[in-house]
Amino acid sequence: MRASLGEGDAWPRWWGLARHRVALGLAAPVLGADALLRPGRRWWEWLVVVLALGAASPGPGQGSWAEWCAAATRYYGRRRVGWISLDADADSLVVLSRGRQRVWCYELTHRGRLDLSERDVVVASRLSQMVDSFAAAGESAHVSLHVDTGAWSGPPARTCLSVNVSGAVPPEWRARAAAGVPRSLGTGRQALLERRHYVRTGGSVLRTLRVGDFAAGRASAALETLGQFGSDLSLSLHADVVPLARARRESARAVHRVGAGAEFGRAAGFRWSAHDQVGLEALRQREQLVAQGAALCHWALYIVVRADSLAALRARVRETCDVARAAGLRLDVGTARQGEWLTWQLPGGPGW
Repeated sequence: MRASLGEGDAWPRWWGLARHRVALGLAAPVLGADALLRPGRRWWEWLVVVLALGAASPGPGQGSWAEWCAAATRYYGRRRVGWISLDADADSLVVLSRGRQRVWCYELTHRGRLDLSERDVVVASRLSQMVDSFAAAGESAHVSLHVDTGAWSGPPARTCLSVNVSGAVPPEWRARAAAGVPRSLGTGRQALLERRHYVRTGGSVLRTLRVGDFAAGRASAALETLGQFGSDLSLSLHADVVPLARARRESARAVHRVGAGAEFGRAAGFRWSAHDQVGLEALRQREQLVAQGAALCHWALYIVVRADSLAALRARVRETCDVARAAGLRLDVGTARQGEWLTWQLPGGPGW
């Protein structure tokens, strides 16, 4: 998994900003100029100008106030109690939440310390080859890795690989449908009570965090630190594989868009910073990798914190955020999005 589709590429952007922020930022001065130049009272235009500027400004977390308001509106518009069903049959796991999803799950066979024998490099390389084969075959595959750590996972760690298409996997992984069932949920149909900051199940309280702007290869040391921290954590790394033909078009389009913007900025007299130059070189390198057959993936990393009580959950979330911050990871706490994120981090990423 060598080429990454970052957060800025997953959503359409203009000049490096989300399109709604650019549109609101441009609409505000136009309406303001119209209110100044045209005769008569235009109080409603000034109100729209203030609201547009406020909605385009950065809000809580890593989005704008407009995105925060949209998430809050969705939260208050849906039911507080939801249902989820996880059923493991002979060869696959069926997830019923936001639709029906069938995934094939495999458990990693742990044989001592992988990093001492360098088998972790071999495992990662074979997973990369598997994802490259999915992209070359033109399949829109969704691959995810789930690591359960701590006291509630039994052994020191349990690693599961889930794929939404049936196919060959590396030999280190053995088929086991039940491995994809999170220990915090269990099998069968169960109710979820969603609140703005957590989700309560029958026997535990959960909070789902998301790592912002995650891309594979940039945060390996930080993930190792986070995986070794404490107990009652579950890490879910998702990769949405883009078919190779579309990946080549998207990577070439991204280089052209950013390169044309750089030329236009220089022609207009604006300075092209070193940070922007590094970003353009990274896009060109990604285009070369995709042209050589590497898979292009859209990444997401979720962290689920579990506790038996709300007070214990708050303490563990605070500790997890502190460790992630020290390791260089930016976490989004997902206010008013806990039900969505808990579903998205499941094997197969239902509704992702």
